[in-house]
Amino acid sequence: MRESGEIPLFSIEVLAISKKIENMIEAIVRPIITGIGYEYVGTEMKKAGDACELIIYADKKGGISLDDCEKISRLIEPAIDEKDPVSCAYYLCVSSPGLDRPLKNKNDFERSTGKIVDIKLYRAAEGQKEFTGKLEGFDNDGFTLDVVGAEKYFMYKDTAIVKLHVDF
Repeated sequence: MRESGEIPLFSIEVLAISKKIENMIEAIVRPIITGIGYEYVGTEMKKAGDACELIIYADKKGGISLDDCEKISRLIEPAIDEKDPVSCAYYLCVSSPGLDRPLKNKNDFERSTGKIVDIKLYRAAEGQKEFTGKLEGFDNDGFTLDVVGAEKYFMYKDTAIVKLHVDF
């Protein structure tokens, strides 16, 4: 019997298949996107009714426009169709990663050093699971935030999400 909060095996299998497809899509679209001067940020597959939504995130210095997204979409769609890695019907969407984009890789952390970020931890540290602070630096194991004048080091493995802070 599973404990509450545990992910059922079929969900893990679906996640593994989705990740495999996302990796195949990345191999197809990354060279096209970077070859025309944009930054490839990531791929995401979401269930959307009877079909799937295939979202490709791209960016460039100064931000990405709707025209940029359309240009990228027109270039990558034939390449995806040719390789046909998605077995279900899908909608292709090219999008900006957004103002509060999650930081997922070295480039994201480099670009965000010196900026204010929000983090959520899997387990509470110092009695809390959420922190906001200035990203001071990072290494292979974690990153340092200045939280109200105090430097705090967080391990990636303990961090559920790191994203740019946006004041609404």
